[in-house]
Amino acid sequence: MSAIDYLYDIWSHISHTVAGPTTRIWPLYLMATFFIGYGVYYHRKIDQPFLYWLVPKSIYQHPSTLVDIKVLLVSRALYGVGFFNLTLLNTHIAMQLAVVPSPGQELRHLHPFIQAITLLLVADFATYLVHRLHHESRILWPFHSLHHSAEVLSPITVYRKHPIYDLIGSLIKGILIGSFQGIVHMALKIPPDYAMVLGVNAGYFLFNLAGSNFRHSHIWLSYGRPIEYIFISPAQHQIHHSTNPRHFNKNYGEILAIWDWLFGTLYIPSEREELRFGLANSEGTPLKQRHKGLISALMTPLQDSYKQLKKVKVKTLYPRSPADNNSNKPARLTSNDQ
Repeated sequence: MSAIDYLYDIWSHISHTVAGPTTRIWPLYLMATFFIGYGVYYHRKIDQPFLYWLVPKSIYQHPSTLVDIKVLLVSRALYGVGFFNLTLLNTHIAMQLAVVPSPGQELRHLHPFIQAITLLLVADFATYLVHRLHHESRILWPFHSLHHSAEVLSPITVYRKHPIYDLIGSLIKGILIGSFQGIVHMALKIPPDYAMVLGVNAGYFLFNLAGSNFRHSHIWLSYGRPIEYIFISPAQHQIHHSTNPRHFNKNYGEILAIWDWLFGTLYIPSEREELRFGLANSEGTPLKQRHKGLISALMTPLQDSYKQLKKVKVKTLYPRSPADNNSNKPARLTSNDQ
């Protein structure tokens, strides 16, 4: 292999990891965002130049966006070296649950698109579960608070996640997806055959192509009440980031709203709402920004989580009396408590 080929392979790997088809900032998805955005701009008859409206300096030059970019680069670097790659866990669980078919045993067949949609359902439920766990656990919340500390939203904000959050998410998804693969593909004798587009689950490909980038943006885009019982709209996810207390602990879903609907966390707006983003206390008062740079973005969650863990240890070593426990039950963690 020549030096040019070697450098090309390195560049291909980096570009695929940072902005490939598995990311929301893949050029094709950004192009779709551009055209959908223009449709919204034209329909609403916005009285300012299109690009000034779509990519305002007040957002893309904001210090919060700079932190987004730095965390994105760290996250993609860790993905590039396989830090979150739990494929072996999926395979191990699948094999443990599998019943190996005997020679000559007939295999059932299921359409690739149905398999892709089923896998998407499992993965989307895992995302809902991971998201909700991080909001309702004082030990895990600090890792997700980094994401919610974004004071403005852009498509890059989706990657403003602490590595521990991504690691926990990969672990839970690995368990659920591995279980799904073991039961459906092997125990039921259905050979794996997913509908894929450029190596991406067809469902996720369509989701990203349909404007997923508006979820982290300043552009309000609602699907309307009937559809928002099934799919999470960009407006619903923006509401999830709101500092308004009535929006806390709502709309955990990524693609589907059915999990929020089933478990009582769905919020559907009746009209456009004015939103403010960032961290706030239970009364909605904005909190001081504690993730001003890359170091604080990575270290502050670790420190905060450790403090919460020590409190748990203290309570375990020195338990209160039943009377004390009944009279001082802890309040449910609000989405922006620290």
